[in-house]
Amino acid sequence: MDSDLLESVLGLEEKFYHEGYQVGLADGARAGYTEGSVFAVEKGFAQALEVGKLYGKALVWNQRFASRTVDRSGSSSGTKPTLGGDDLPAIHTDLCYGMPEIRGESRVARNIQLLLGLVDPATLSLENTEDAVSDMEERLKGAQLKTKLIQRSLGESDDSPVSDASSSNRESRFQGDGSGSIEDISSMRIRH
Repeated sequence: MDSDLLESVLGLEEKFYHEGYQVGLADGARAGYTEGSVFAVEKGFAQALEVGKLYGKALVWNQRFASRTVDRSGSSSGTKPTLGGDDLPAIHTDLCYGMPEIRGESRVARNIQLLLGLVDPATLSLENTEDAVSDMEERLKGAQLKTKLIQRSLGESDDSPVSDASSSNRESRFQGDGSGSIEDISSMRIRH
């Protein structure tokens, strides 16, 4: 009888370990699903926000390019300006007319059209599938690169807001050409 009592006491630790493991596994599954859902919504919102910003930039650049063919009264001088295709009419705003026009370089115009194609909300899939998510990430990366290329070719800088923590680094960040690449040596200090 003493041996049965001793074995049951020695087996308590193993029993409580397995019981705690099962409870923790069930609780972790619930908490993980909730945290994963919140993370997915935050990540999806951040990507959609970035796509929206890039789409807005592309629309403004396209309008600045198209404003060369439209006079201030809104009548066209031969061709109809478009926003990414023949089916979308140009936006006539005084704000775009107040901005410097983009020269008629075919490379810049082609890059603007490619950027519009990458971030066009009508062509983006909002499904929660692995293929749709990877397509969105690839298109966003491509659009970010295209935006940098267009900004550099137009001589514009990225006017994204800088947080207070990095505002002290703002001057040092723009000392070179702003690329941050290894070839950008203009921001290096000469040691004597």
